[in-house]
Amino acid sequence: MSIHRCKRCNYLYLDDEQAKPFEKVEEDFKCPKCRASKSFFVKKEL
Repeated sequence: MSIHRCKRCNYLYLDDEQAKPFEKVEEDFKCPKCRASKSFFVKKEL
């Protein structure tokens, strides 16, 4: 499991709760909370 956090709004993308891992999400993915691009996400170390 990995967690990716949006640097703009702190939304957490949890691989376990989504349909696909963050690495496989399309490049035009937008944060569902603030609409920031995929590049605004950082991997959170567990």
